[in-house]
Amino acid sequence: MPTDKARVFLDYTQAELDQAYDQLHWAPQRDAIQAEIRKDCEAVRQSMPPRTERYGKSEVQFLDIFAPTGASRVPVVVYLHGGAWLRGSRQDCAYPAPAVTGRGAALVVPEFDNVGVVPLPQMIEQCREAVDWTVRNAEGFGGDPGRVYLAGHSSGAHLASCVLLGNSTIKGALLISGMYDLHAPLLSARSKYVKITPEELAAASAMRHLGRIQCPVAVAWSVGDSPEFRRQGQVLTAALQGMGRLAGGGEIFSANHFEEPRQLADPDSQLSRVLFSLMKI
Repeated sequence: MPTDKARVFLDYTQAELDQAYDQLHWAPQRDAIQAEIRKDCEAVRQSMPPRTERYGKSEVQFLDIFAPTGASRVPVVVYLHGGAWLRGSRQDCAYPAPAVTGRGAALVVPEFDNVGVVPLPQMIEQCREAVDWTVRNAEGFGGDPGRVYLAGHSSGAHLASCVLLGNSTIKGALLISGMYDLHAPLLSARSKYVKITPEELAAASAMRHLGRIQCPVAVAWSVGDSPEFRRQGQVLTAALQGMGRLAGGGEIFSANHFEEPRQLADPDSQLSRVLFSLMKI
């Protein structure tokens, strides 16, 4: 009979594994950090209002486009927000816009349903639709359809890793503190709200399909991340390096998981340098 000390994955007990996939345990100030981010994003959206377009049929399937003034065939990065597949909004992801546009590139931030509304495979499909829309319509907002990149943080990095599979239009990706094999996360308390079949779990675990990735990938994680998020990033990094697909990244010096993506607001930050190197800007 299982006990509190039984190992459920590697050397983790159930309680330890739950903590290893609960970023709030490692950064209890999450809500205060995200309130600051929201305020910063409101200021960005006021100073440089985005162009908003519908990209799919769901009520929430809109995306915001931040492009440099007079943009003409500039590179584009599509950024997928995190939030444990439960939370997050494009409204709170405007912070990279000044730095990205300041380097002569465009930022596209899509909204998509969460797992409280649609199953995880449908979330992934919505993100694919956002990338496909961006490639098809890039010229209409001054972007270059031949230079579309993808980035995501946390659960957004997981979604981005799945969108990469089999996609030949994405020229590179930055995956920030994500989960790339769902076996361990769905042994944790996250299984209470992410309900998928074993077949869907396998399909949504990019680590099991790395041969289908067709572009360079940079992988980053925070020194302040939970242990499993660090491990997942390290394992993916080693695998991509062995395949010749690794485009940089590594450990990012930030206080915690929630502070990490804010580095994209600073064009000279460690994380921005990884992104701009990937995009060759």
